[in-house]
Amino acid sequence: MNTHRFRWVTPASCFCLGVFLVSLSLGWLLPAEYGNENGPIEWLQIVVLGVVTLVSISALFQTGLSPARRQLFAWTSILWLLNIARELSWGRVFYPNGTGGFLRLKDIWFGPYVYPTIAIILVAAFGYFFAKGLHRELVPWLKQGTLPALDFVILIVAALTADMIEHRSGDLFGIKIELFEELGELAAYVAILCFMIDVVLNKQFRHNQPLYVFKRRGRWI
Repeated sequence: MNTHRFRWVTPASCFCLGVFLVSLSLGWLLPAEYGNENGPIEWLQIVVLGVVTLVSISALFQTGLSPARRQLFAWTSILWLLNIARELSWGRVFYPNGTGGFLRLKDIWFGPYVYPTIAIILVAAFGYFFAKGLHRELVPWLKQGTLPALDFVILIVAALTADMIEHRSGDLFGIKIELFEELGELAAYVAILCFMIDVVLNKQFRHNQPLYVFKRRGRWI
């Protein structure tokens, strides 16, 4: 394995590590209500995912990337938008039930159309993914491209931590279990943001692109 392909320290990865460490302590300081559905932490997650989406789309304008790689990174914006919709409970948060909660999805007028629409979007997105040959760009990128290792490690650790808090922590966090879970998810989303900033905007991650990403005699090879 070529260890020089992995960069551990970048401004984005340092910020990501800081957010991860701070989130561990914030859980003991913030009110438990901050972790509720439609609470401040969840809305902060949505803001972070929104920025991730913008960074992904900005790949289309990065001339230092090959056309296929621009499309690949921009294509991920579909996944981030779907994640935003999931964090909004597919629109449920805009329909309070008057008792502090929200209407069930099936009781909202568009509820029956949500999952069929998601299925159509995913089929169309992955149809485009394979039709445009983006899968042939993904594998060389993972094998030969320069990757932000710390961002990825923090993403995995934060996601696993959030899952363990939700399903395997017992009464360790008491009434703050949802808060710690949401903070773990927030750290994971920040890791995704930092990962995308590095691979899309940071020129350090273009040095080891495969040869075909460079233009020669007017053609991409």
